[in-house]
Amino acid sequence: MNSNHEQEQVHERLDRLEQKLDYLAEAQQANRRSPGVRFLVGFAIVIAVVFILMLVIGIIQFFSSGG
Repeated sequence: MNSNHEQEQVHERLDRLEQKLDYLAEAQQANRRSPGVRFLVGFAIVIAVVFILMLVIGIIQFFSSGG
């Protein structure tokens, strides 16, 4: 009788864990960005990095030619 009760508890715990995993999987799917948005974010980051590099190169050239 005791082992049957323990077995039922184990099954209940497994069911709860399975529900939690399903919930987490759904939440992760909802947080994913679409490929278009990911592309635009990446493109904006690349443009920002190139702009900063051009700015730094311009400042270096300005000070090197000024001396």
